[in-house]
Amino acid sequence: MSVFITPLFVVCVLLVGTYFIAVIEQLLRLGLRSIGIALTLPLANAIRLLYQEDLTPRGADFFLFRSAPFIALAVVSLVALVIPLGPTLIAFNPSIGLFYFIVLLSPFVVAITNAAWSQNSKEGLFATFRAAAYLISYEVPIGFAAIGPVMATQSLSTQRIVEVQAGLWFVVWQPLGLAIYLIAALFVSFRHPFDSALAGSELEGGAFAEYSGGRLLLFKIALAALFLLLMAMGVVLFFGGWQGPVLPGPLWFALKTFALSALVLWLAHFFPRLRHDQMLTLSWKILLPASLLNITLVGILTLTIPVGR
Repeated sequence: MSVFITPLFVVCVLLVGTYFIAVIEQLLRLGLRSIGIALTLPLANAIRLLYQEDLTPRGADFFLFRSAPFIALAVVSLVALVIPLGPTLIAFNPSIGLFYFIVLLSPFVVAITNAAWSQNSKEGLFATFRAAAYLISYEVPIGFAAIGPVMATQSLSTQRIVEVQAGLWFVVWQPLGLAIYLIAALFVSFRHPFDSALAGSELEGGAFAEYSGGRLLLFKIALAALFLLLMAMGVVLFFGGWQGPVLPGPLWFALKTFALSALVLWLAHFFPRLRHDQMLTLSWKILLPASLLNITLVGILTLTIPVGR
């Protein structure tokens, strides 16, 4: 039986995890010798943004411009509720938890497009079109990648998916699904090298070009939190969630999530930013066929491996 934890506790855990994601990104930029700076720089940047003047550009849509960061933050808060932190720790445990998670990813892109469109600038306009194109491009591969664990467990419950992996993690026999999921997760969270909608070099910040102060900080927190949640769901789907020897389940879950986050960010660090057309080509011509192949392979394997039965 699950012990339901309060949404406030989930939000606090999410903020702590977001801070560690920011620290990991700083370490990748500065190197391991600058660990002291990496630990303090995210906090210093947050304080700087809080003291920065919050401006609204002339001609901007007042409601869309000012509400977009709060929509993004609300989305990640709601998505976090179905992540099982341990065998008895979950805020919201519906029988369709995974479906709930994937569906709620879409409003985050709505927040990005609202932010970009409302600025009344050409950079924001281009960022809007890019973000909308990515919405369609990543939803299909990430959904198909998650079908593998669902086929193996015959359940959409995040708790059930973890429990079935007590004997064998799905990453062992679904590595293709994991690879597709992680690439699509970088798409979803607009992380490098799939961050052209927010590209500072060609769009002067893209969707966030006109944002400053506290609202820009909210967007940065929401983006980092979204990436963290996608890695946490990756642990649920492919790495056995809280399963592990000796240590308590929540500690195992935290270690797996941060290890996967660090590995993905480190690998992504070596790739140059992809152009808009390259990102769409990757999604439709590579990830989508690979997703269909993965579903076929998982279907064959589930007939021979007695997982979840």
